[in-house]
Amino acid sequence: MIKTPEDLMKLHAETLSASQAAATRALEGFGKLAELNLKTAGEALAQTSDQLKALFSAKDPQQASRVISEMAKPSTEALTAWAKEIYQLSSQTGVELSSLAEKQITDGNKQLLAAVELLAKNAPAGSEGVVQVLRTTIATAATTYDQVFKATRQLADQAQAGVSAATKATGRKSA
Repeated sequence: MIKTPEDLMKLHAETLSASQAAATRALEGFGKLAELNLKTAGEALAQTSDQLKALFSAKDPQQASRVISEMAKPSTEALTAWAKEIYQLSSQTGVELSSLAEKQITDGNKQLLAAVELLAKNAPAGSEGVVQVLRTTIATAATTYDQVFKATRQLADQAQAGVSAATKATGRKSA
């Protein structure tokens, strides 16, 4: 609740801290994604180099044909592992950012309720109805945010279950 300039400065500092935490989490996620992509690109380059060496060292057209045939086979295991890692990174980052947003909204609702209570104490006679409408509106908004966050978590859990099932199914097919 903002009553003094110090309270306002504290609120600004908390907001800056929350923004910085969100930006840090997002950058960490991008950094992990960049590391994964660089690692994958390096592995692909090494694999291609090995395949080209095998092709150039082929002794006859049949051996060259076999090498080319092997080169053309997609590496579903590697692609599945890469996609799963990307999904996990983005999912983890999303959960962390969602958690930060949920905390900010909860804290904001508390501050808003405190402001309404102060308003109620200082409100002129006859304004009880307006104050009650404000309280009800804030409570409804808080409930709505809570339901949205719960639904989002359920969707994320269902998506994770789907990815896990798909990964297991793909693993069985390629084995």
